[in-house]
Amino acid sequence: MGMFLLLLIIATAILVGIASKKFYDKPYVLNFAIALLMLLLVVQTLAMQPISMMGYFAIAFCSIAFVTQLVLGMKNVRLQA
Repeated sequence: MGMFLLLLIIATAILVGIASKKFYDKPYVLNFAIALLMLLLVVQTLAMQPISMMGYFAIAFCSIAFVTQLVLGMKNVRLQA
């Protein structure tokens, strides 16, 4: 499970890089890709045992970034429609 999650994080990071160049006219694709990456980073950090103080900071910041990118993505979808 751990190796699969790491490979999924790497694949999502590559998707974010491609989406930033290829889908310039569709910013919601980039927002949702970044939101997915932040969610995967939270899951990966929660899977680590024991979680240090730096881990808790990473969980907090990635959770805030996840919600922000999700809201921005939904707002961009409405603007495109």
